[in-house]
Amino acid sequence: MKLYQGLTQVQVNDTMISDAHDFTIATELTKPLHYSPSLLYRYIDHVLKAGSRHDQNNLKFVSDPAFIGENYDYKSDPETAKLTDFEDKMTFARNVVEDLNRHVAINLDTKLNRFEFLFVD
Repeated sequence: MKLYQGLTQVQVNDTMISDAHDFTIATELTKPLHYSPSLLYRYIDHVLKAGSRHDQNNLKFVSDPAFIGENYDYKSDPETAKLTDFEDKMTFARNVVEDLNRHVAINLDTKLNRFEFLFVD
């Protein structure tokens, strides 16, 4: 699955990954992400409906940097609010698309209360 799918569709009981505060996140990857998982969670939370099917979301928010550059509300998050010029916004858009479209397997370790993101690099 792609990272954006894991962030919007994987649940523990009735809780989405981003809301499972008693769980930690561990990543196994060779190439680092451009942005922290917390920024990616907040971005996804602003643009995609959690738990929804693909046809219920505007997937251009995870696949089209030009669409993101024009339509994302950069002021909606303190980390992206500081991006004011066009080039910085487009760099963010390209990098977030690259991060969210990486392939990942997600393992739920219920003994350690941990989400393990295993990236295919």
